[in-house]
Amino acid sequence: MSYESTAPGYLPPFEPREEVLRGALFALIALPVGVAVWLLIWSFGFIASIVAFGVAFAALWLYRFGARGPISRAGAFVVTGITAGTLLIAFFAGIVLDAVQIVSEETGLGWVEIVTLPDFWSWFGEVLPSALGDYVGDLLLALLFGAIGCFAVLRSAFRQANAAAASAAPYVATPPAPAADVVAPQQPAAGFAGPPAPQVPQAPPGFVMPSPLAEEPAPTDETPESR
Repeated sequence: MSYESTAPGYLPPFEPREEVLRGALFALIALPVGVAVWLLIWSFGFIASIVAFGVAFAALWLYRFGARGPISRAGAFVVTGITAGTLLIAFFAGIVLDAVQIVSEETGLGWVEIVTLPDFWSWFGEVLPSALGDYVGDLLLALLFGAIGCFAVLRSAFRQANAAAASAAPYVATPPAPAADVVAPQQPAAGFAGPPAPQVPQAPPGFVMPSPLAEEPAPTDETPESR
């Protein structure tokens, strides 16, 4: 037990706990936003692979905000899974968008009408395998940017997880040093006998010390001259 844990009024340091489920729900916000941005850029004819890089960091930021604590390895894999799922859904939605534009140009129907037609989806399922060859380059580029973003997320998360594990180690406090004016008694070293004891003088043999209570002889009137 540490010294501080027994001190009166001591409160242990507060360590926020990671809420994985709450963080995952917040990170899921990046999915529809990422798909929408992907389709917006895709509709202008540009490669939207850079969106994969932004989705990874957006999912990480949202996860941290929702988890309200340091991200762990579990949180890193949650963010990676959401990023990968967003890319797959966004890429598939881009292919659907191209098919809708083709049907709209040929039939003059609106996008909502085309998507709600059962015949459209049956036709789309038939042409999809052969059309995937035209999207291989875009798919590989999207996966490359997504891998770069996920690698940065995992590296940052693992560093934070290792730092959190190191800070959670038990801390043993050192007792405070005594004040400068307080001198602790020094113990004699082993084998040190100390200074010799003072010697008490001994009386010679046959000597009797007179008692202070002995009666003094009575004075007489004789003087040395009278003798």
